[in-house]
Amino acid sequence: MKNKIIIIALLFSGFTSAFTNKSFASVIGGKEKAVIQTSAMCGECQEKIEGAVKILDGIKSVDLNLDNKKLTVVFNPTLISLAQIKTAISAVGYDADEVKANGEAYNNLPKCCKKDGHE
Repeated sequence: MKNKIIIIALLFSGFTSAFTNKSFASVIGGKEKAVIQTSAMCGECQEKIEGAVKILDGIKSVDLNLDNKKLTVVFNPTLISLAQIKTAISAVGYDADEVKANGEAYNNLPKCCKKDGHE
């Protein structure tokens, strides 16, 4: 009985921590799937973000949903880390969860791609 309680507690803490992080990652058949909140605003943003991530080694698929600004990435974690993917997004001028956009890259974005560009 004590072992069942410990197992249930560990499972619950794992689910809780997975859903409290901004990005969600899971391992599927040796590949990792992550969902990253971005600051994308338009189709041009989508092209830039997806393009910056697609060229990285170990990326299997990339899809940015403009409605919720979430990027879904499937990648090989032995070739690239989630942190490296977020850094690549930041380098082209966009936020990626807790990683803020590179300031110089953000300043070089067209007005429509900036956070205040659609207000």
